[in-house]
Amino acid sequence: MLETLEEYALIAEIISAVAIIISLIFVGVQIRENTKATQASTFHEIAALDINILLNFSSSPELARLITLFRDDPDSLSEEEQIHGFYLFGAEVRHVENLFLQNENKMLSAKNWKSRKALVDGIVLSAGFGALLKHPFSKFFDGSFIEYGRNQRKKSGITE
Repeated sequence: MLETLEEYALIAEIISAVAIIISLIFVGVQIRENTKATQASTFHEIAALDINILLNFSSSPELARLITLFRDDPDSLSEEEQIHGFYLFGAEVRHVENLFLQNENKMLSAKNWKSRKALVDGIVLSAGFGALLKHPFSKFFDGSFIEYGRNQRKKSGITE
């Protein structure tokens, strides 16, 4: 009788070990699915921000002109237009800085980063970003992002 109880206890231990393994596999699958859902949500929010920024910049011909000229040739603007253009461009830079930092913190999948990297690099290689680098307000942007921008500009042969 004692041997039968020991056999049952051994079988119960084996069953409980298998149950633990199955539950760990289930938790792993749930974590992976949650990660995918979080990444999809993050990408959706980024796309919504992109659209919102574009709609705001195009809300008037004057805003569209200012942001375009500041990005491409800030020196072609009057002093008053440069100030206005700087703040518009600063909002755009803040957006791409956010994309950069999300990538650095592994919050974006490689595919999502690849689809946004051209936008980030387009901004940091622009003449407007060169003007931002010279402005005292550049200290209000993340240092690693500013360094990334400087490195990208140097790789592309752009001198400040």
